[in-house]
Amino acid sequence: MDGEFTFLPETCSSRQAEELYRQAFPATATEADDDKAPKGASLQQDPLGSSIVVVLQRDDVPLGLTDRDREFVENELLPQLTLLKSRSPMGYDDSDQSPNPESREGIPELPPSEQIIRDILTPKDRSVGPLLTSTDQRAALIVLELKTEFLDRRNGLVVARLERLLESHEFLRQKPIGLVIALSGSATVGRDMLRAETESSARTELYTKVLVVILLLLIYRSPFLALVPLITVGVAVELTKYLLRLMADAELIGLFTGLEVYVTVVVYGAGVDYCLFLMARYKEELDNGATFKEAMARSITRVGAALATSAGTSIVGIGMMVAAEFGKFRQAGIAISFGLFVVLCFALTFTPSFLLLLGRWVFWPDIPTERLKSDAGWLPATTFWKAIGEFDLIGKMWDFISKSLEENSTRIFLATCLVMMPFAIVGSIQSRNLSYGLLTDLPDDEPSVDGARLVQQHFDAGVTGPATVLVKFPSTEILAYKPPLDENEIGFDDEDTDEPQVDLSDVTKSRKLSNFIVTNLKKVSNEFRIQDIRSQENPYGLSDEAADFLDRLQTQDEQGNQLRGPQRVLRINAVRSKSHRTYTSTNADSPVKGQVLRLDLVFEDDPFDRDSILRLSEAEKAVRNALPKELQQNAEILTLGPTSGIRDLKLSTDRDQITIDLLVVISVYIMLVMLLRRPAICAYLIVSVVFSYLVSLGATFLFFYLRDPSGFSGIDWKVPIYLFTILIAMGEDYNILLMSRIAEEQHEHGTIKGILIALQKTGSIISSCGIIMAGTFASLMSGSLLGMVQLGFALAFGVMLDTFVVRPILVPAYLIMLYRGQFGVLGKYLGAEASPCAMSFDDRPETDGTGAPSQPTDAGSEGDSGS
Repeated sequence: MDGEFTFLPETCSSRQAEELYRQAFPATATEADDDKAPKGASLQQDPLGSSIVVVLQRDDVPLGLTDRDREFVENELLPQLTLLKSRSPMGYDDSDQSPNPESREGIPELPPSEQIIRDILTPKDRSVGPLLTSTDQRAALIVLELKTEFLDRRNGLVVARLERLLESHEFLRQKPIGLVIALSGSATVGRDMLRAETESSARTELYTKVLVVILLLLIYRSPFLALVPLITVGVAVELTKYLLRLMADAELIGLFTGLEVYVTVVVYGAGVDYCLFLMARYKEELDNGATFKEAMARSITRVGAALATSAGTSIVGIGMMVAAEFGKFRQAGIAISFGLFVVLCFALTFTPSFLLLLGRWVFWPDIPTERLKSDAGWLPATTFWKAIGEFDLIGKMWDFISKSLEENSTRIFLATCLVMMPFAIVGSIQSRNLSYGLLTDLPDDEPSVDGARLVQQHFDAGVTGPATVLVKFPSTEILAYKPPLDENEIGFDDEDTDEPQVDLSDVTKSRKLSNFIVTNLKKVSNEFRIQDIRSQENPYGLSDEAADFLDRLQTQDEQGNQLRGPQRVLRINAVRSKSHRTYTSTNADSPVKGQVLRLDLVFEDDPFDRDSILRLSEAEKAVRNALPKELQQNAEILTLGPTSGIRDLKLSTDRDQITIDLLVVISVYIMLVMLLRRPAICAYLIVSVVFSYLVSLGATFLFFYLRDPSGFSGIDWKVPIYLFTILIAMGEDYNILLMSRIAEEQHEHGTIKGILIALQKTGSIISSCGIIMAGTFASLMSGSLLGMVQLGFALAFGVMLDTFVVRPILVPAYLIMLYRGQFGVLGKYLGAEASPCAMSFDDRPETDGTGAPSQPTDAGSEGDSGS
């Protein structure tokens, strides 16, 4: 399943409007996928269908399109499009199946039921022709109506074939010089979105693997050490995706297109971190003189619980997305949490086995003996690597940070908060300044973006996505309503006053009610920026050109000859009947026959603009106020169109943001309290990560705004939820591992000293993990979709902020200030009185891996694998 609107809950107004439209206008609503539907049943395109739009433009002459251009369209382009229609099935963009338009003789014509193109509409079309030519005569549109929805992947084949036709040598040779031809339309946008998503997915997965390999080699300088986490996580990710596909095939879960990108990136980043923490402790135990088996046993004993708990925190936190209304968030919560569980199992089973299997060869080219010396490290013994190891830049950095915190914890804490605060304020203010546009997410060189740009130059922005308003009256109210007695009231005559009802299935009465509504709407059209209104009386709009065309349509035959007498009357009645069927529910089989009235509103603004969302709600109120007073209270007003879908998307995701944020914070907090048993300090850990989320969101907004101040339309709507959930859930991993090590060191070295030693011993490994995690998230920026690029930047920035600022500075500095009593009487409420060693890991004596208690030692180098 593709798209965004299809994942909205059924209770959303746009989904209800779709269902009502299908009930009220079954003939036109099924024209998109039913070949038996009557052609020409409607004067307007089906708002539930999709289309490819061929845009024709000429700006090099004052009068616009020339006669030579029109002849080319009539004699060359339209025959080619007709041939394309007859020979194009529903299918994917496969270049081997897409014929060259210059050599298509061998391709048979398809029966209508197998053709993807339902109809071709041109500026000469007698139904919608006036809407397809710009008022300045410089642009015209040819619309290919499809039987599929705009994000259906089966549109790819016909769009690709049309592109090849327009780019073919023969076609370009015949095209008049100066005539610009481009593609637009919802199906073209959908194809470009899906293609960009597929390309971004493949590129992101490749970059993720390459970045992880490079970073592991840089950190370890030993190929086998880098290979261990790479193979572990690689196998875990592939198994995760395979199991998810099996569950999806069994209809146990849903998987939206592109979900595997998020699963791959998150699971790679987290899985490598789990392996690195285990390997770091393994290296530390080896440095203390343990054998390989003893070192592994002690490592699993001492960090296994912390790893399982930290991963459990991430799994539970991200799993809270299942409570979302929006279907994609639910599916992402299930898939990512499942992937984290799989990679955790691999890290605690496959990784230890793999390390023991390789034995001392894992350290090649510097192969040690069975028992390592504490100063041996695991860097190659060459002069170059040895010099780097002895310099130990990362270790010196953490020694410097720990000494600085010991001497000036308060100043460092306040200065860090002061620097971060402006970004947090920006993030808080701009957290609702989001972009919901489709075109803004695509690169500027995509065909649909070029085509949309041409359309917007010559047509009103709202033409690309008019709002179809459906007004449904309760049947009992329609029967009870009696027209007003005032003969001057718009839309009603004296002869109707004796009628006990206004039945919308009657063409005359529905036309009068429609006119009554349109007249009232025209009075407020400027206030709500309504450019045009299409209705039963004016199916082509209120402009003079539309009125002239409607008059010619009613009084002339196909050759343009004036009709007289009965023929004229028949033609007028036929046009009015078709307009009535288009804008009123008249089908005898419809459950809402005579209850639904339709209006098409064309706004001055882009339908994807944020202001359009607010304006649509105001316009719906204006429609209600435009009804006769007797019908206003119980009339149901629903809206179709891109703006309506985006509004529901915004409302749904806004609710999800609140729900998911609360559930993630509460669930992660409960997990922390269960682990650390210190509610007050756990609350601070949550606050510190929420603070880093706001800082990351603010930095992301400023970065992309400064890149393109005039073209920046806001942060993509998916970024805040994914950023918050992943940062809160996975950011606490580092908190858990740091706090567990602090408790371990405080047993031996005391409160303050234990914090500083824990920071020194975990600083390097947390740095290594953070860099790799940020690198995997940064791979999202290799894609072409702007939303994915923004999410990649935000996640990478947030992880780096957590790694190098929040975890090593804000958390230790706060704890030092707390234990030194610098919060005064508030200290006891902030956790100062709690035993610093009251952690669930440390309620049992440590063993040496054989079951016997081990003696604490002061030996051991820093607990990192990459310093």
